[in-house]
Amino acid sequence: MKNGMESLKIGTSFPKMERTMDFNATKLFIAVMNAGSFSAASDKTGVPISTLSRKINELEQALNVQLLERSRQGVRPTHKGQQFFEQARLGIELLEDAQKSVTSAHNLQGKLRLSVPPNFSIWWDLLIEFQQRYPDINVFCHSSERVVDLFEDGVDVALRMGNLNTDDVIAKPLMTVEVLFVASPSLLARHGTPTSLAEMGRLPVAAWESLNQSSFEWGSGTEKVKYEPFFSTNNVQGLIHYALSGMGVTQLPDLLARPWLENGELIALLPETAKQVLPLHLVYARHKHPSALVRAYLDFCEEWVAKLR
Repeated sequence: MKNGMESLKIGTSFPKMERTMDFNATKLFIAVMNAGSFSAASDKTGVPISTLSRKINELEQALNVQLLERSRQGVRPTHKGQQFFEQARLGIELLEDAQKSVTSAHNLQGKLRLSVPPNFSIWWDLLIEFQQRYPDINVFCHSSERVVDLFEDGVDVALRMGNLNTDDVIAKPLMTVEVLFVASPSLLARHGTPTSLAEMGRLPVAAWESLNQSSFEWGSGTEKVKYEPFFSTNNVQGLIHYALSGMGVTQLPDLLARPWLENGELIALLPETAKQVLPLHLVYARHKHPSALVRAYLDFCEEWVAKLR
């Protein structure tokens, strides 16, 4: 007896259901793209190479598109693979942010990967206060002369001093840093207080030097003075130590020299001479949508630096 509905006949075919895209497989594809090879991605994620390969094969089948070209040298994306990567990673990051926001009991949590210039000791104070405000955020902070590649090194935000030589980042200006000539009272008592760059050059000088720097020159307006340091290093703490010990005159960023200038252990020299001024930026990758953790760090840095002025 019919009840108003057609009875299904044996052998009736249903529309074929398309495979759904696997969220985790997409994350693994992005990890392989970022790492450049299955083996490097396996090292970073802890997922076996065989699993990575299988999951990405399943993703390609679900999308009916080849995403990667595989060779002994590694992997590279196809044209469609590159398109998918550029669009998918933004969506994945937004989904991960959304997941964290509803599972963290309203507290920001996760890991933040940062980079700061070497010996920029004032930033340790900032990071301590940042983690006191956000105790559930774990921080990894890389410090090196090498300018990190935000994309390749997986760094969320880098602090950079000086002019930026790349268009691949979004730069948030924080402040400018003035570089001062400083010396201890004991050194000035022995040698006298210089009134020009030329007189400064006749004092014992402790200077910054990297492995590829071969000449030393100060400049102010049209005045140029070459000098030869008796001590040089790529370690700011070493320069501070030499200056405080009365061993030499040196140049320091005003932020780092401030404590000793305020207590009189160091004296700023040539106050009328034009100083080198360096911009200080926080930079993050242009292609990445800033996560909630990154936004919290950017806002905190801006707030903290404002108190220094």
